[in-house]
Amino acid sequence: MQIQNHKEIYKGYRLFSGCLAVCVFVGVFYYFIYMRTSGVEVQRIVEKTGEYDKIYIRQVDLAGRIDTLYLYTTMFNTDKNDVPLQNSVSRRKQEIIASMEDMNGRDVKLFRLLMSRVNSFLSIKDSIRTAKIEEDLVRNDLMKCVENNKQTSRKVTLGGVTLKK
Repeated sequence: MQIQNHKEIYKGYRLFSGCLAVCVFVGVFYYFIYMRTSGVEVQRIVEKTGEYDKIYIRQVDLAGRIDTLYLYTTMFNTDKNDVPLQNSVSRRKQEIIASMEDMNGRDVKLFRLLMSRVNSFLSIKDSIRTAKIEEDLVRNDLMKCVENNKQTSRKVTLGGVTLKK
């Protein structure tokens, strides 16, 4: 006994096999494209991670340098000599600015603002230092004048009577 519609059955099998082969081919093609795309994305992520790590390391270095700069600026309120200390702060500030030159402006925006504030601080501190020097000079001159006045008053005595001005 033979199946009467065996040609249609074979034709259905061939159609099914062809559709299955096309679906497998399309699935493998999509899988290949997905793997290639994900590989490219992973490579880009690794590159960006390396770039961000370099920026992060430089920012941590800058933060350390600024902390050191802050430490030096707090020494202004001690009995240290201000001129060498001010020169050291200024030199360190210039080194920090030079290290920020080749970095992206968005990455060092805060650091640039801090460096501009350090400039203002140094100019104000220098003005205070020069004002103190002038004050000390005027005070010394005044003390000399008072002492000279006392000495002159002592010398100008006539018969035990001191002339007062």
